[in-house]
Amino acid sequence: MQDVRNAVGKLVCRADGKSHRIEIVRKGQLTVVSFGRNGSVRVTNASKR
Repeated sequence: MQDVRNAVGKLVCRADGKSHRIEIVRKGQLTVVSFGRNGSVRVTNASKR
């Protein structure tokens, strides 16, 4: 996974080009956005606590 940071250096999300996923953690919630080969998008949410 590769860290994606904004202009002030804060971590925004983590991206993985091989598995076509983006992970975002905010306020204890993990959001995973997965991109399928057919163009579909799947979003899952889970508690990180």
